[in-house]
Amino acid sequence: MASKILIVDDEPSASEYLRLLLEQEKFEVRTTGNGVEALIALETNPFDLVISDIRMPQMDGLELLDHLKQRWPDLPVIVLTANEGIEDVVQAIHLGALNYLVKPSSPAVVSEAVKKALRVRPSRGVEPPLVSELVGESPAIVDVRHRVVMAARSDVHVIITGDTGTGKELVSRAIHSYSAVGGGPFVAHNCALSPPELFESEFFGHRRGSFTGAERDHSGLLRQADGGVLFLDELETMLPAHQAKLLRVIDDGEVRPVGAEQSQRVSVRFLAATNRDPAIMMQERTLREDLYYRLRGIEIRLPTLSQRLDDIPLLAHHFAGTGGGGFTPDAIEALMGAEWAGNVRQLRNVVQGAKAAAGDGKIGVGHLSLQSAGWVSRSDGGESGASSSGFQGAPRGVTLRALERWAIQKALEDCEGNRTRAAKSLDIDRSTLRRKLVEFGLD
Repeated sequence: MASKILIVDDEPSASEYLRLLLEQEKFEVRTTGNGVEALIALETNPFDLVISDIRMPQMDGLELLDHLKQRWPDLPVIVLTANEGIEDVVQAIHLGALNYLVKPSSPAVVSEAVKKALRVRPSRGVEPPLVSELVGESPAIVDVRHRVVMAARSDVHVIITGDTGTGKELVSRAIHSYSAVGGGPFVAHNCALSPPELFESEFFGHRRGSFTGAERDHSGLLRQADGGVLFLDELETMLPAHQAKLLRVIDDGEVRPVGAEQSQRVSVRFLAATNRDPAIMMQERTLREDLYYRLRGIEIRLPTLSQRLDDIPLLAHHFAGTGGGGFTPDAIEALMGAEWAGNVRQLRNVVQGAKAAAGDGKIGVGHLSLQSAGWVSRSDGGESGASSSGFQGAPRGVTLRALERWAIQKALEDCEGNRTRAAKSLDIDRSTLRRKLVEFGLD
């Protein structure tokens, strides 16, 4: 089988020269124009050698080398330089480059360097995961996939930040599934749902009879996650006093259930998520600095959908799934032009609702509920979308607060009082719905 070589160079003439030369040598060759394109190619295809220029836009050769060293450490790399400046070459070698070529190199020099690089490459082991759950080709999401792989390869704790709907739990599950403890438990917990007075029981467990209502032993979240991952969502809602107790577990790995005399050791990896900026939370003293620095062995910041608009067509087709007639060009344009306050989660719900409405036909603009729940299309200049299917019957000329109260009431009516279903239909967490019910006097 012919060896596969990836060429990374923003100069088409230089890239074409190498491609023709190596194809004459019976190698299989693919060319890309920068480091981001190279990472996307490597995620979807195995290669035996990378030949990369150093000076390129978006992501240069040195930054690419740094990514390759972490994610594909056994993949040999030859760097290209337009001059014999030693500084770039030394840095490239330090980052793991096997050799370098000065452009333009003669066919014989290129051939010998390539064959030598291929000879020293170890036999292929397990290829790194593709993290196909995180759909997109934008630089922002490529970087997130890279960090997910890095996190999966280590056992350090991780903190994931990003706006609501950007995919924090999806990222945490991907880290767990690709990690060495992927076969162990993944326990997800929303910190906003923990009544403060039951924190110790919920996290540490309790013995039967240790307090009123403790009718049987309870293992607690930390022991349930022993040998795996405990995912803490909405970390910003955990009280500082409870953060201190969690910090102690992170430090010594010991858990003592309420009412127990002996502590038990647990091995838990913590993945924590928040939609707030940790720096602001620490300034406000709502997040302990020592806990933050224990959790951020790796920090992954998720981009908003507005920061990766070019990924919307890929995401839309992904959420629509197989079958059906796809999208009309106008529908894709409408999706690209809409405001996505709810980010990827909101896009998923709109697309899945549109597919249900379209049946086996193409999804058109008329099937998209882009104005429901206050989502405003950029293309309509912010005009009312009350005619959309998700907003029929909405009162007009009222305040946003009144409209929000109406939407919650209607969702509860449509779901026959089932709060879990109502929260899902509103695209909010159940804890958020609970707070809103109290706020509006609907509880």
